[in-house]
Amino acid sequence: MYRPLKLVILDENNTPLTFEKGIRLTMQRELYTPFTALNVEFVSGSPLNASRICSIKLLWGEQTVFHGIPDKAAVTTSSGMDLITLSARSYTSLTANNEPEPGIKSDVDLNSLVTGCLTHPDITIETGTPVVNYIYVKPTSTLWSAIIAYNLKARDRLPYIHGTNKIMSTLSLSRRVDYTGVKLISQGTGVNTMNMLSDVHMRIGDGTYDYNYNNPQSVKYSIKRSRYYEMDRQWLYDINKGLVYKTALSNQKRNYSFFEYPSFADEQLFDRVSNTATQCDNKYINAVFLTADSKGIRTRISCYNDDLGQK
Repeated sequence: MYRPLKLVILDENNTPLTFEKGIRLTMQRELYTPFTALNVEFVSGSPLNASRICSIKLLWGEQTVFHGIPDKAAVTTSSGMDLITLSARSYTSLTANNEPEPGIKSDVDLNSLVTGCLTHPDITIETGTPVVNYIYVKPTSTLWSAIIAYNLKARDRLPYIHGTNKIMSTLSLSRRVDYTGVKLISQGTGVNTMNMLSDVHMRIGDGTYDYNYNNPQSVKYSIKRSRYYEMDRQWLYDINKGLVYKTALSNQKRNYSFFEYPSFADEQLFDRVSNTATQCDNKYINAVFLTADSKGIRTRISCYNDDLGQK
């Protein structure tokens, strides 16, 4: 069923201005990024002052698929028309812009960890997550880094963003997306080894680097990239696990599969793909890239065959 994309701009009084025609945009949800990113360009037939653009929503039919902050907005007037260009991130981007108080956080669940640093009316948090005995927040760490540390200890997997602005720990909202009968524009596979580490090392105090881990994924690419770390108190409960995570993070997107089709189904991170006859079948979705322009609407789905995307 066809659903139009509508862009809604809200001013300081929360008064909406809605635009439906001539919109060109891209929107991306991605596992290793704690926000949805939106870039938009469109023409307005009525005057618009960029300083009054305070919040942005993107609707698919009547369903809000993006809500966030206008990082950049410009209004250019020419021949009596206003060309508006916007770039925005969802409110969960604030988890990467805030730093919790450093130190030990005792007996925390996801909700208490987040709200202890940041409360926001447009950010929601999964409830009922396990309480862990402690996590250690390093100086200058972001809130999102602390959330990752919590979730690796509580669930042994990455947190992620669901919907517009919900911070998730579990896969409780995961659904199966069936693409039966959908005609694909393209499909493929890829490799990314740009940040892959071969070996990582950590020492305790002023001693030798007694903790070591070799990345098995680097061998076939003949990659040699070493890193030496001072004591990381975040991983004192399991230093080897910390080293494994550092290499897993360096392996992100090391192998991936993707497909593109001419529509949009509001796919979420960790939804599972069904019936595409591609290498994405039965895998978790790790990136959603929506494009809308004069050619229509199309969506590219990516599934990462790395250490964390299918966990």
